[in-house]
Amino acid sequence: MTYDQLCNLYAQSITLKILRARSAPMMLSFFHQTFKEKNHTTIPNVELVTRLSDYLVATGYRATDDEIDATGLLDNEDERARKYVEQWSNKGFLRKYPDDDGNDIHELSSDMEKVMHWVSTLQKREFVGTESRFKDIFSKLKELVDQSNKDPKQRIQELEKKKFEIEQEIKSITITGRVQVFDDTQIKERCYDVNRMSRELLSDFKEVEQNFEQITQEIYRKQSERDIAKGALLAYTLDSFEALRQKDQGKSFYSFWQFLMDETKQEEMRALIEKLYNLLEERNIDYKNDRFLKKLKQFLHASGKKVIDANKKLSDKLSRVLSEKNLTDHRKAMELINDIRQLAFQTLDNIPGEEFYIDMESDPEIDMLDRWEMADDKKTHPDVEFPKGIGGNDFSDADMDALFNHFNIDRALLEDRISTQLQNKKQISLKELVDIYGTEKGLTELITYFSIASQSSSHIILETPDPVSLGNRVINMPMVLFTNAQN
Repeated sequence: MTYDQLCNLYAQSITLKILRARSAPMMLSFFHQTFKEKNHTTIPNVELVTRLSDYLVATGYRATDDEIDATGLLDNEDERARKYVEQWSNKGFLRKYPDDDGNDIHELSSDMEKVMHWVSTLQKREFVGTESRFKDIFSKLKELVDQSNKDPKQRIQELEKKKFEIEQEIKSITITGRVQVFDDTQIKERCYDVNRMSRELLSDFKEVEQNFEQITQEIYRKQSERDIAKGALLAYTLDSFEALRQKDQGKSFYSFWQFLMDETKQEEMRALIEKLYNLLEERNIDYKNDRFLKKLKQFLHASGKKVIDANKKLSDKLSRVLSEKNLTDHRKAMELINDIRQLAFQTLDNIPGEEFYIDMESDPEIDMLDRWEMADDKKTHPDVEFPKGIGGNDFSDADMDALFNHFNIDRALLEDRISTQLQNKKQISLKELVDIYGTEKGLTELITYFSIASQSSSHIILETPDPVSLGNRVINMPMVLFTNAQN
């Protein structure tokens, strides 16, 4: 890195601004106690201010006049805490956004996560594991080479080698009756690594989410430019959205999210974590009552969903760009129609001469959907062709009635069905609910399910197609997952 690059980095990097802040020791210790020790990812604004006020009293910390407004030095702790939280949010040390009820909540920014992780590495640890990390490195190197080799013969040789090793281990256990297991040190070492990597994974989500938000902000900025064409803005939005999805970071996240939404994998992870804690207690291994891993799935789901929501925000912005374009075209069309209407009224008192008319050799052919009765030869409209297995050509009254003519929807009944199914499951899809209960109210009932999912932070709507049966039709709809946030 050059001198100029470092100067620019020191001037713009939020991470370095955190380290250089006078209140950094107080700020980092408070965040560690509030977020890390208590395993919180988000905290309401009111609760955070109250906790900071108590922390300022307990530590006796006094602000300097360059930290918060000099006029606020005589304020009480509650007011000082409020100003600190507001200042940290404005500087990017904390993130602030409204929840589903409109109340402000806070979480650590990606820059703050980096600082706290780096500072934690500076402290001397009582236990530093090297054996498990080396084996992890060795295992990843071997996996990287093996899974990248396209030679079938070499791949078969590797699999045969693994097969031989497994067979030898089975023979050894059968003969001796003993199983080689990890000792307490090896268990403790690997448990520490799993815990560390899990916390780092949650921090990584914030960078992915921040990338989506940066693109959204750039779209807003470009939209505010007066001379930018709607087509150029739309092209930039589509290109940015696709580029983010196709980048390594985007591909990795969506693969992870698909894995996390797999109910079988969720149950397997839950069982593994439960067995790990049972093992620690059976061996009397001290893990300082750190139950972070027990809530790992909940944390991963909450953090991952914010990335999905940021993605959805980007899609919504794209939809608004398209809507604004349509509104502009509609407004122009209405202006043209009004101009034509005004010209028509003007000709009422001044009928144009014959030179303004056109003689046609035959009668005009009229084929307008909304003026069909005006035509002498009424042409039947062609049948609508649907893809194979989707839709159909049955337009009987009974079929249409099954689709649309049911507007009295019992929303509470649908919510009760969802709750009933989630008592024994971590999640259930709309398709599964339809398979179980059917669709008594037709298309309107499906829309109500969508409304329930969109108005709750516990449920997810994905862009992945998930066809749903509706009578004798198949409706190609986005995937809707109803989840139990308590599990």
